[in-house]
Amino acid sequence: MIDQAGPVPDKGPDDPLVLSDTMRARFRSALDALLGDPGVRGRPDAERLAVVVLLAKAPVGSSKLALRAGEMARWLGFNRSYVLRSVLPGLRGAGAVSTEVLQDSQGYVDGLEWELLPLTAALGGRGGPLVLDKAEAATLLRFCERLFAPGWAPVDKAPTPPGLLGGRRGRGAATARLALLQLALKARPNGRVRLDGGAVKSGHRRAAATIGHLLGCGVGDAEVVLDDLIAEGLVEFNAPSPGSGSGERLAIPAVADAHGRGAEAESSAVPAGTGEAPDAESGCARCGMSGTETEGGSEFVLEGDGWVQEAFDVVDEGASVDEVGALRDQSLPAPDPEGAETRSDLGECSPVGEGFEVSSGVVHHASHAPLADVDGSLSLSVGFSGEAAPGTCGLPERAGAREDGMDHSGEASAAGERELDDPLRGEKRKEAAPGSAEVTGRHFSKSSAPRLGQVMFVKPASMPEDLALVLAPVRSVWERITRSAARRHVTAAVRVQLGVMRGVLGPQEGERVLADRLGRRLGEQMGRPVTDPVGWILGRGLVQRAWCWSELCDEGWRMDTGAACPSCQSLIGDRRGQRASVWAQAARDMAGATPQVLQAEVEQRLNTAVRHEAELRVVRHEEALAEQQARARAIEQRRAEQAAAEAERRRQPCADCGTPDAGGRCLPCTQRRTVEQLLAETVDLAVMARSDLADPAEVAEVTARCTASIQELLEQHLAPLRSESPEEVVLLFAARWRLDELRNQRLKGLRDRLMRSGQATAEADQAYAATMRSQHRYPTPATAVAAAEHAAEEARLRTAEFLLADRTRQLRAARGLQTERPVPTDWASRCAELAAQPLTEERTADVPRAAVSAA
Repeated sequence: MIDQAGPVPDKGPDDPLVLSDTMRARFRSALDALLGDPGVRGRPDAERLAVVVLLAKAPVGSSKLALRAGEMARWLGFNRSYVLRSVLPGLRGAGAVSTEVLQDSQGYVDGLEWELLPLTAALGGRGGPLVLDKAEAATLLRFCERLFAPGWAPVDKAPTPPGLLGGRRGRGAATARLALLQLALKARPNGRVRLDGGAVKSGHRRAAATIGHLLGCGVGDAEVVLDDLIAEGLVEFNAPSPGSGSGERLAIPAVADAHGRGAEAESSAVPAGTGEAPDAESGCARCGMSGTETEGGSEFVLEGDGWVQEAFDVVDEGASVDEVGALRDQSLPAPDPEGAETRSDLGECSPVGEGFEVSSGVVHHASHAPLADVDGSLSLSVGFSGEAAPGTCGLPERAGAREDGMDHSGEASAAGERELDDPLRGEKRKEAAPGSAEVTGRHFSKSSAPRLGQVMFVKPASMPEDLALVLAPVRSVWERITRSAARRHVTAAVRVQLGVMRGVLGPQEGERVLADRLGRRLGEQMGRPVTDPVGWILGRGLVQRAWCWSELCDEGWRMDTGAACPSCQSLIGDRRGQRASVWAQAARDMAGATPQVLQAEVEQRLNTAVRHEAELRVVRHEEALAEQQARARAIEQRRAEQAAAEAERRRQPCADCGTPDAGGRCLPCTQRRTVEQLLAETVDLAVMARSDLADPAEVAEVTARCTASIQELLEQHLAPLRSESPEEVVLLFAARWRLDELRNQRLKGLRDRLMRSGQATAEADQAYAATMRSQHRYPTPATAVAAAEHAAEEARLRTAEFLLADRTRQLRAARGLQTERPVPTDWASRCAELAAQPLTEERTADVPRAAVSAA
């Protein structure tokens, strides 16, 4: 039971690490929902921490916030390029976030607007663990800032110090931050973290298994994270029996200090026999049982050295019924009667048994399991459960000898290890056991270093499923790559090379040929071990060794057929032919010479020939380089001339209104001419549809009538805009849009009319009949009918286009604009004529400006 007469220590309510049980459970459910989202689950730790930061910094009721990539990098412990290159594309591809570029008033990029898509879905669904109110959002942000904020130094404000992990950067920074956040949310007010129950893999710690469950990683990787946090001094780990997994304790000192239960609070606890009542936080002075009031005020949460019981009928998770019964039913040894006196004013535990009476001021509680003095620093009176007087241990001599003295086994073992590692000793050093930390290359901190002779096992690297066939010949080399970053780098390189092979040989052949290459290169080692697995795979195993100019050549063999490369054989044949010709020439010139002299002469002549070929190649290379440089100079000169001509054109005034620096035509004049051209085209289409093009008088009359009608229609369209007194350019743009719409309507109507004409119908019938006569070319009659209909439609459209062009020529002839000129027959004149024609967007028509004076 807990004596409430003592004072309650200050918990530091202003510290962000002080959270109520309700708030802690609320944040844990929010993080579980966020990290368990399909777009976030299974992502790297840096990306998972990024979404946690977005959740903490998001405004209340919104999932969007403006945050620079550099600021996000400071929160994660990386540089800005890593966030832009890895974190942001990964989250976008997984569908976790979406971003938009923010620009300032001058158009420069000012940052990114991040949208957390899981939070957007939660807000759209009107509820969920991710939806936080104002108090919860502010508390979560302060909690994260206390743990791993980068720190700020405002100009006119007090600086904000960085969090516990704010200065940690580089590899493992995001993982350490995420692990510390999860542990801090799971920690009790005294800083203790309840470890997960169940079986733990041999050679690993239960604390590492707990971290692995929180991070969703293997226990081997969690061991590295635990060692990292211990080395940073952020967690405290204690294991009475290393390697057994029992009795382990994991605590966060910062959480304990925030609640007033740190080292200073424990050192100020009231010792037994002082005559002062213990406080409610420190609990029973003898057995260490403590308790705190719940929010209701009527119940207590019982807590002891390494255990906690939230209610009387609640048993700790992971404990069996037999174990609980053993703790409750075991009897206490009879202590010294002189030490059996208890004081009710101290609230101490009175032993229950024969020969003892319960003090009237002490409340009964269940008996405890005997507790041992861990460090020998407690100064407690004897006679209570869990303590034995010095010298009266009751153990046999063979088992209890020297157990009452101070334990120096740790110091002795450390000293022994230092002596073994001393380079000044002349004795032979003890070799490490196979699979130990020295062999596997794993690094441990001082607190988690394996004992001498302890065997450590490392799980082999799993092979990617899509590369299992390719990497099968070098499985032994792949399994020696222990670092996950190195495996990802090698996997990416293999996929790139496999993509090249598939592009050349096809999907299946690419995998087979690349696997054969890796196996062949490994066989070239001739039994020699590969000392650098990553460098060997990237530098020797994957590289294609082409001995000729063919892209299919690999060490003289074709990758597609496996036969000898003909290009290499051709080069070899050329060299052999050259050697044979030199030998024959030398034999004719030196008839009767000895073989030794003839061989020397042949070698000298071959050397001279090879040198001559090399000099010719150098000359050809220099000539090609000179030609390339000449072309580059010509291109630069042409570009300079074009730039000067463009600058000169831009300096020219407007040809219509004389506006300076208008490039020959200002915007209003350009739009005015475009309106005039569209008006003329619309009128021409109407005339071609309504008049007899052979009668010039009728053409002129219809042209005038159509022009007036279109101008009136245009004036009706521009009247509302003119009443608002807009600028001239606005009216011209509106007129252009309306005339373009009218022109397209008239053109579509005229083309449809021509497609229904008798000439177009006759052409379509002939095309249909011609296609059906050749139906033997089609597999089925239905396919032949479809092809015939398609041919008929194409013939109908071609005929309509021909008739439209013919009507255009007739209209120009009726207006007297048709000019007969000989058509050039030579290609030079024809190309010059085509080059002189303006492009479609540059065409202008000489139509009087009065045609659209109303505009």
